[in-house]
Amino acid sequence: LAEGHVLVEGTVVGTGFVQEPDPRDDNFPLGAVVGAVDDPRSKEKVWQLPAHLLNQGSTNSCVGHSCAHFIMAAPIMSHTVDAIALWRRAQEIDEFAGDEGTNSGTSVRAGFKALRERNLITSDYRWANDADETLRFILTRGSVVVGSKWYPGMSEPLNGVMRLTGNPGSTGHAYLLFGFSPDQDAFLMANSWGPSWGINGCAFLPYDALDQLMQQDGVVCSAIED
Repeated sequence: LAEGHVLVEGTVVGTGFVQEPDPRDDNFPLGAVVGAVDDPRSKEKVWQLPAHLLNQGSTNSCVGHSCAHFIMAAPIMSHTVDAIALWRRAQEIDEFAGDEGTNSGTSVRAGFKALRERNLITSDYRWANDADETLRFILTRGSVVVGSKWYPGMSEPLNGVMRLTGNPGSTGHAYLLFGFSPDQDAFLMANSWGPSWGINGCAFLPYDALDQLMQQDGVVCSAIED
């Protein structure tokens, strides 16, 4: 398989998340826009998804697709967003030279820059420090985009639950978290690989798994209108 692609049930699908650390992200903490939540892991929340999730196919456009899902899901709920155009623009303005117009990935940071450039968001985009901050934001404000390593066990959820098993190598993927289930102690995740993946295109990402992914340089980003 080419770098940036994975095989799921005999189908080659794209990934495409890459990102370089930027200390300026620390100036925009997600925690600054959420309040305290008592015992957050006992709370349930589900933000509404679009009627049909997007499918990136074998393109490495996951950042464009996850950012499009962010705009198409509640609380924003825009009906039409061109995920490929977002991906292409993100490639033009990201921190990686020479990837423009190629089937390569890009950063979540560049994806949110492209959203703001198009006035699809008007506020600052912000970054979570850990799973707790992510959860409190989801419970009170909205969905988030994650960019992280992608383990083979995440590609094939067992009973709908993603697992950090196998060797992730250099593959990274971006996806949407749109809720939390206390029964599963897991975030609700929407992918961009079509409805046949997981449970109608969605899966559960355990709370502790997100914490581990963030410790491994994964990022969580969101924005909310003032």
